[in-house]
Amino acid sequence: MKSKWQTESSTIYGRTTPVPRSLAWFGDAGLNYRYIGIAPPANGWPNALGPMLRSIEIIAKTEFNFVLLNRYEHGQHYLGWHKDNESGRTSLVASLSLGATRKFWIDTRPGAQLDAQEAIHGFELNHGSLLVFDGKHRHTLSKTKRKVAPRVNLTFRQIVV
Repeated sequence: MKSKWQTESSTIYGRTTPVPRSLAWFGDAGLNYRYIGIAPPANGWPNALGPMLRSIEIIAKTEFNFVLLNRYEHGQHYLGWHKDNESGRTSLVASLSLGATRKFWIDTRPGAQLDAQEAIHGFELNHGSLLVFDGKHRHTLSKTKRKVAPRVNLTFRQIVV
């Protein structure tokens, strides 16, 4: 079972730009995770992810049927402020970090504005750390000017069928 790393593009306000990271995905066959107009299909799970998936499900106390992988090659690769509030999935996200430590921010304030840079929760996500959070809160992995090694983040999700 193989999923190739891909660089996708998104269109915001009529301007198409490449997404500043590489993506791959796995999940129960036939599922797809729709976001920013993209709907990557899943073709099953590789054997290597099975034990990891089961361990994460025990910790998160929920079942997941899809994982989106993000690869950040350097500090200028990032994930902008957003909410995972697309229809067709539950809001719980289990985020496993592998590789370089990066700062992840979550804003849990009700009605938080996407341009606000106020009191939010920052987490240093080290290699092997697992963060389980509500994806309906806005969150980001910001750019950094410091030199950092590559990082892969696996975000486990439950797609509703």
